[in-house]
Amino acid sequence: MSTGACLFHRPYGMGCGGRLLEADMFLAELLTWSLAAAACVAFTGALISGFAGFGLNLVMTPILAVVMSPVEAVPVVAILGLVNAVRMLGGTWRWMDRREVVVMGLVSVLTVPIGAWILVNADAVLMRRVIAAVVIVFTLILLAGWRYRGPRSTTTHAAVGALSGVLNSGVGIGGPPVVLYQLSRDGDPAVGRANLVGFFTILAVVTIVMFVINGAMDGLALGRSALLAPLVLVGTWIGMRHFSTASAPTYRRITLGFLLVVSAVIVVLG
Repeated sequence: MSTGACLFHRPYGMGCGGRLLEADMFLAELLTWSLAAAACVAFTGALISGFAGFGLNLVMTPILAVVMSPVEAVPVVAILGLVNAVRMLGGTWRWMDRREVVVMGLVSVLTVPIGAWILVNADAVLMRRVIAAVVIVFTLILLAGWRYRGPRSTTTHAAVGALSGVLNSGVGIGGPPVVLYQLSRDGDPAVGRANLVGFFTILAVVTIVMFVINGAMDGLALGRSALLAPLVLVGTWIGMRHFSTASAPTYRRITLGFLLVVSAVIVVLG
């Protein structure tokens, strides 16, 4: 019997392998108030990320982990992070220090297992708060006008990448070390911003591959990501347009201010 005949001659949700019921249940799981909340958060995070070169994960992860659950939220954030980064690559590629990005990205991937060990054996909430407090101190120092004046070599790139890889898998806040390192650059802020985009693109790809391997990337995560992706693309586009009109001091103040607020929230809420 054809699918059309099945629709007329079988009770709702019965026959044809129960496909109608399964599809209806999938839509019910997908189209929820939590998805509406995620849409607002995704647009806001993409707006900030389009301007600063980072921030989508920092904005989305803690909020989506509450409105959904960490297991449901993290794969969605990973996919949207890749969408956001790929959208920005075209506008930042020519500014990127590719050698620096590759060194930081590859080393961060290698140190992810160390962070995983910390996550299992240490108090992640306490560590997250301590690290966020340290980030606040360094952010305030940068806002006061200090910049890292030491060498920027393969060794320093690798050290920053290694620290970010450990923190990303260990306590979920791997971005701040790389952000602070790039904001300490002299010259055009477009270079540091482009390096952030490249670095987080590498991390997003690796994260998604890991989720696919361990089975965490299911159909619900893909469906949610597909519905939220247009909002991320629009928000990223608007943020990128505002970056092009901002002066270097304005960019630094806004980006450091955002990092300060996020770190303060982590210290208070864990």
